Amino acid sequence: MSIYTTYLGFLNKHGGAKKVAMKLGSCFVYYVMRNRGNNAVAPMDSLLIKLTREKQWEAYERYYLALTLQQSKAMEWMKKRAQEAKVGNILLVCFEKDAGHCHRRLLAEEIARRFGAEYKGELEEPAHIYSLDGKFDKFDYQ
Repeated sequence: MSIYTTYLGFLNKHGGAKKVAMKLGSCFVYYVMRNRGNNAVAPMDSLLIKLTREKQWEAYERYYLALTLQQSKAMEWMKKRAQEAKVGNILLVCFEKDAGHCHRRLLAEEIARRFGAEYKGELEEPAHIYSLDGKFDKFDYQ
């Protein structure tokens, strides 16, 4: 099984998290924004506001990888997701439409790099979701 990423608007356009998860097959959906139960891997608000307003993506990326994902709670969270990816697909969701400038992509790449899970990338509009061949086995989200 694999890790995918998407943004909240994609889920809304395609019938919500449950419908998208059904297309992916066995799926765990994680909203990786603040105050959604996954704060260990969500970017710090001050970092997010300062560096994204200033359009300093490279600095944001360095700080997110060094300050947020190196914390023990973040490492534990990532390890659990990698273990879940062995039995079902993982979908990481946040607000930012552009995955190229979003922490969800960095997070997925870090899980893959550190723990060997397969990151298959961003769900794309619109054909990608409909070409997925999964069947509904399990659905869980946080």
